[in-house]
Amino acid sequence: GIYNYIMKTMNTKEMIIDSVKYSLNGKKDFIFFGFLLWSISFIIYITNEYSILGILLFIPISIFLFIEGGYIATIIESTLFGSDTHPEFKNIKDLIWRGIKELLILLVYSTIPIIVLIIAIFEIIIFSDDISTLILLIMFIFSLFFSLVIMQSAIIHYEYKHSKLRTAFEIKTILKKLKNMGFSNLISSFSLVLLFTLIIQPTLSDISENMHPLISIIMNFTILPFLAVFSARFTGLIGRYHFKED
Repeated sequence: GIYNYIMKTMNTKEMIIDSVKYSLNGKKDFIFFGFLLWSISFIIYITNEYSILGILLFIPISIFLFIEGGYIATIIESTLFGSDTHPEFKNIKDLIWRGIKELLILLVYSTIPIIVLIIAIFEIIIFSDDISTLILLIMFIFSLFFSLVIMQSAIIHYEYKHSKLRTAFEIKTILKKLKNMGFSNLISSFSLVLLFTLIIQPTLSDISENMHPLISIIMNFTILPFLAVFSARFTGLIGRYHFKED
């Protein structure tokens, strides 16, 4: 009974502390994940320097990105079902397939803000009306945040259902679970995930690609895998504590 009570009342601060501790463990997998991120960074660097190689390296970088996405998905799933240890890098074929499915979910849920953005751009070009442009900008920001929250929620729900792709689009069930979370939990939890996944991680990743190779390697084997694992763990904890199955 006490364990269930703790499970139900774990707050955002405790989830952050748990995610930090979790991210600093599992050193063997951490190194492998770092190598994966460094490989992606290196291929991007080579592609930028020698664009012709980009065509040849498109397949390997896609595979590495899918493996990264697949591994993050396994962290979320294992966390949802109570695991506090890092999943092992095994069954690469399964990780690639999981990464592809994560990408499909991302693409589907990105359509609404993309459509709003396209409308906003056309409106600015054709009419240049400040008020309507501001309204469309606000709509874009709102639709982007809403879509990303729904997308993260869909991934949690989909992982609860053992990666059955169709469950990621059970919108009615996902919205019901979001409602049951409560507004404060929803905003504090998902805002933190989006801060890490959309701002901090991409910014640091971009910085590492433009720094001295040695500093780039250090970042790819320390800070970047830490942030990726932290975000995945925290997302899993949202599901474990606040996004319960009925």
